Amino acid sequence: MERRLYSPAAGLLIGILGALLWPEGAPAVAWIGQIFVSLLKLLILPLILVSIYASLTSAWDLKRIGGLALGLYLLTSAIAATLGTLLGLGYAAQINPTLGDWGGMAAEHPQLGLESLIANLVPSNLFAALAQGNVLQVVLIAILAGLAARRLPADQHAALLAGARALDALLIQLLRWILRLAPLGIAALVYTSLAGLNWSELWPLRTFVWAVLAAGLVHALVVLPVLYLLLARRSPWRLAWACRVPLLTALATASSSATYPVSKQTLERFGVSERITGLTLPLGATLNMDGSALYQAILLIFISHLAGMELSPWQAVWIALLTMASSAGTAGIPGGGMALMAFMLDLLGLPAGYLALYLLVDRFFDPPITAINVWGDLVIAAGLGARIQGRDSSGSDEAGA
Repeated sequence: MERRLYSPAAGLLIGILGALLWPEGAPAVAWIGQIFVSLLKLLILPLILVSIYASLTSAWDLKRIGGLALGLYLLTSAIAATLGTLLGLGYAAQINPTLGDWGGMAAEHPQLGLESLIANLVPSNLFAALAQGNVLQVVLIAILAGLAARRLPADQHAALLAGARALDALLIQLLRWILRLAPLGIAALVYTSLAGLNWSELWPLRTFVWAVLAAGLVHALVVLPVLYLLLARRSPWRLAWACRVPLLTALATASSSATYPVSKQTLERFGVSERITGLTLPLGATLNMDGSALYQAILLIFISHLAGMELSPWQAVWIALLTMASSAGTAGIPGGGMALMAFMLDLLGLPAGYLALYLLVDRFFDPPITAINVWGDLVIAAGLGARIQGRDSSGSDEAGA
């Protein structure tokens, strides 16, 4: 269903054809792309705030199961972001930094340091964070509010949770309506940004494909299977075969949210308790975006290189932290990372025109990246299920003896 609501292929094709055949007409349609991005920015931050809050507030066994899940989500996201940053730095060096005029203007070179990290991470005003589009602060506010709500009296807790769920449903519906305009908005954005591009210089971008492919394969076939083996002491390939339906669903829909019901049913048939799947999978669909973290890290490294920004080791760490934190707020729907990428370009001082590069490659990478996100959710839920159920069984055996 959701794939029908977001079908950017036609818009992408029209934008490319327009840039090739009639580049002079790009200024006439630039306003369409601006409106589309503005509408996305209007909804994405409230959606992040409400969805994360609702997930944390409704988790009934957060201290035991949720705490372990959140720790593992943080670990895998950190590994994915670090892997993406390292491979991005290695592969980006092979690209000509003067490739095209993606930004349409000279990039600003902000001073990135500890003070900048604190200023962008620690909020002082909720409404200012929303108004300024600071994803990191909104994610932190949502986590703190969700944890605090669990300490409220039952009636107040229930009222706030019901309101958050209703608002989340409203925002998702509005976002679906906006995504119906995606083909038109994408056509305008790609048309405007690529109109003056020398297409003969695009071939070197193949190194970006190799970087994403290498990072994705290492994370999906090495990091996550080893994690499951350590947690469950069982074969990760048996889990992968059992979860082939949700993984194929993720590839088909490019939506981790749409895949959630299939993942839940599959894991419970695999033997994972409902109390595990009911807590870890909703949190994972919102907070655990390994594929997005490594993909966005590589993309930001490449964009920084194309913009002529020489990254210091600290700035590379900053990008890894930024993608790790912001990926947790990526909406679990097709194209959910579009507005977040625009925010991160602003945060790094890179021209918004580089969003065209994201649009150009995201159509092809969105399904496999979503599958990596879902595979991470499945591995952590199944691994925790086996570990916790094993401990409970051992405790019961000892008590019986």
